[in-house]
Amino acid sequence: MKKVKEEIISILSREDISGSLSDILSMPAKSVLSPLFSAILNPQELARWHAVTAMGQVVSRLADEDIEQGRIVMRRLMWSLNDESGGIGWGAPECMGEIMALHLKLAREFHPILFSYLVEREDGADNFLEYLPLRKGAFWGLSRLTIERPDLGMTAYDNAIMALKGEDDPFILLCLCLYFKKVSKDPEELTAKIRSVKDAQVSFYWDRKLSTVRLSDMCPAA
Repeated sequence: MKKVKEEIISILSREDISGSLSDILSMPAKSVLSPLFSAILNPQELARWHAVTAMGQVVSRLADEDIEQGRIVMRRLMWSLNDESGGIGWGAPECMGEIMALHLKLAREFHPILFSYLVEREDGADNFLEYLPLRKGAFWGLSRLTIERPDLGMTAYDNAIMALKGEDDPFILLCLCLYFKKVSKDPEELTAKIRSVKDAQVSFYWDRKLSTVRLSDMCPAA
């Protein structure tokens, strides 16, 4: 197991993993899950994000073979975001979004959970992620899922509109920009907020690449 973990970290640390994912997928899915859960906590940002990509590939394949095993992984990710878990849940929302982008059945079952992390409901009965770094991951998961499954992403529209009232973080605004461009015309509120921070630069992972991007470059219409 130690050798498997070291090999996986070595793969995930590469700048381009597109040609190396097959090495991870060639291993039994259950043998790589534990190393991947460790990898999403890796101090190297690129390795963490590549772990999200690999997790999506591995769990999607696992769910094709046995849907209940895919559900177990999704529940494990959800549990890590629960206060009672004793953990923080680093990388969990991103992994949920990536998995659902790749696996339709899991997406249909679990997308409402991911979307419930985005905003706080007035009645207080919600899953809102108060901790900003975790919430940023949930918005990334929203945009990632929506790019692949806009029909499901559209069901988060009201939550996304509500989020605009309270979110000013450039990373989240970028995620919302990608989201709205897929499901509708940019709302005026989003356009105004992006214009106010359009020169902000964020470290952003997309298409399996980690780059420092400027909002005005990613959302030119705003």
